[in-house]
Amino acid sequence: MKVTFIYHSAFLVELERCSLLFDWHGGDLPKIDRTKPLYVFASHHHGDHYSPEIFSRFGMDNVWYILATCIRLSAKRKADLGIQEDHVFRMPARSSLALDGLHIKTYRSTDAGVAFLVEAEGKTLFHAGDLQWWHWEEESEYYNEQMRMDYQKEIHKLKNIRIDVAFVPLDPRQEEQYYWGLDYFMKH
Repeated sequence: MKVTFIYHSAFLVELERCSLLFDWHGGDLPKIDRTKPLYVFASHHHGDHYSPEIFSRFGMDNVWYILATCIRLSAKRKADLGIQEDHVFRMPARSSLALDGLHIKTYRSTDAGVAFLVEAEGKTLFHAGDLQWWHWEEESEYYNEQMRMDYQKEIHKLKNIRIDVAFVPLDPRQEEQYYWGLDYFMKH
């Protein structure tokens, strides 16, 4: 398994028989072996996790797209982008999908969209998207407590799962609380 950090929350994971691209919205990509299937994941609609450019960049040949349901594309937009419906899978939170040897499960984000748990080729990967313990000094105590509870509830669902690689946010905008989510994830 080869993991390449692209930019922000974008990662490329190259396995023996397929490649997985998470939350790419720009940035330089290494050369991807297009003889292997490519699975492109988008955790939510925010511009720092998703760009409709993925469709024109990668096309439909040997590529499948797994998108959070909050990513909306009109029929006209789909036609303009050349999207084939049988290559696009929309996933709400707390759902599962078996796709060509991949087992994909989603978790509810504390911001928007989903987090992905992907089992492929004997490896388990977790891409949190914006599932994070968001704590902002300017928010109310109620808001911050709700974020803590929501985050911990989702992370507890992963408790007995052996995860080989996890992509979990660290956000310096959260100041002293930037690491709380990762710390909790690692401990539980």
